[in-house]
Amino acid sequence: MKSAESFTGRAAVRGVRWSLAAVLARQGFQMVCAIVLARLLGPESYGIISAATIYVTLTGLFLDQGLSAALIQNASVTRRAAGATATLNLAVSVALGAATVFLAPAVAGFFRADAVALLLLPLAASIPLKALAITPRAMLSRELLLHHVARADIAGAAIGAAAGVAAAFLGAGYFALAYQVLATDVVTAVLLLAASRGPAPNIHLGEVRPLLAFSLSVFVTNCLAYFSRNVDNILVGRVLGVASLSLYSMAYRIMVIPIQLVGQTVNRIMFPAFSRAADDPARLAEHLRTSTQVVAMMVVPAMAYVACAAPALVHLVLGNAWLPAAGIISVLAIGGARETIFYVTPSLMKGLGKGNLIIRYELLAAALQVGGIVAGLQFGLFWVAVGLVAGGLALVPVLLAIQSRLTGLRIRQQLAVIWPPIHGALWGSAAYLGLALLGWSAFPTAAAGLGAFLVVDAAVLSIVHRNHLRPFLGHARTLFSRQRAALDDPQHAPARQASSAHGNARDGAAHDGR
Repeated sequence: MKSAESFTGRAAVRGVRWSLAAVLARQGFQMVCAIVLARLLGPESYGIISAATIYVTLTGLFLDQGLSAALIQNASVTRRAAGATATLNLAVSVALGAATVFLAPAVAGFFRADAVALLLLPLAASIPLKALAITPRAMLSRELLLHHVARADIAGAAIGAAAGVAAAFLGAGYFALAYQVLATDVVTAVLLLAASRGPAPNIHLGEVRPLLAFSLSVFVTNCLAYFSRNVDNILVGRVLGVASLSLYSMAYRIMVIPIQLVGQTVNRIMFPAFSRAADDPARLAEHLRTSTQVVAMMVVPAMAYVACAAPALVHLVLGNAWLPAAGIISVLAIGGARETIFYVTPSLMKGLGKGNLIIRYELLAAALQVGGIVAGLQFGLFWVAVGLVAGGLALVPVLLAIQSRLTGLRIRQQLAVIWPPIHGALWGSAAYLGLALLGWSAFPTAAAGLGAFLVVDAAVLSIVHRNHLRPFLGHARTLFSRQRAALDDPQHAPARQASSAHGNARDGAAHDGR
């Protein structure tokens, strides 16, 4: 196992590059497949996929039980302990697969859609395949061998998307999802097992005991996160039906794009980085400041444009049948920017071993967001999105306070990092909306509006926030340059400096399945 000293700046930058490439490729392939299925199937049939995905996401929580996070966070892990963890994951996966077959009719009855039961049967076979990849992924991530993880993710996503799209064009209908998932899981598991060379499962389950305290807190946190982030889908599917669920879930998929593309890339690096900087508050503060700056600058303008251009983009990409989702996308884009900026906070808490704090936060988050969702449900689908986003915005002061307490970075300093991209995006949005008043058709409005947005946003950042823009560009060059830049400086070599290139988190099902 690699020591903390092996986490050099060069390794951190390389890890970020590979993670970014993997996330971009994986989410890109999955999004292409989702768009093809959505256009071919329409909202009604696509709702079957959305309902099945809610259940499959839940099984992902029980597959891992937080043990992968414990393998990464723990200072010393033996191959025997990792093998015992793999055994436990496989045993649980077989039980979950059998339970899925048994519960499929009940899940279909809950959503009042019989086809859901049929789709869950082949998806049950994918659960053990997912289990095979959990421990190898954790051990490779622990050693920052993220290029192996990235290659497996890219290959799996590409082959899975190809299988799903081909099945859809051949008339498989919503069963195209099963072809996509099974192909993805087989390829990913094989490549991760080959790269990590195991670890071989064993029956020394006592080796898992030291990991259980931390893994239990992560598992409880993930369950709370799943509930707070999926209760809207569950209630929409149950109360308003699978057609409404398909509109909402497609809009939510747009919301989580920045989380999956940027947040997960950052988190994969930042979780181990925070863990190894736990005794250095100054370094923790710098990690947080840098990662927040890069994430905000990348995400806020993009989601502001999506919020403005949602009607034109839906018309161009999904077709007129999906136009009722445009307003929901506009609202959830705002929530997506907020959530991505603070996506690093749970990894900060996990990295510092603050399991109880994570649970208390997730309980509060669940209460606020579920309350907003339930209130919005009384008025229709659009207001469910408004309630969810309002609950998330109410959490911002809490998140700022938690980050300040753990790193010493003052709330005013955190806001100073977040405000410039918001300011630029507001002016860019005004430029887009002004151009949209000309009444052009969808494509010229979206294209010319994008140009106007970018020009105005860049002008505001260059003129008003030049002192903020320069550090961001420096961090971006460090992230993407192939040269040995600042992170390779001997003074910044320890693993902890991985955060300067930014990074954090969690591939947990609570996010990915949405």
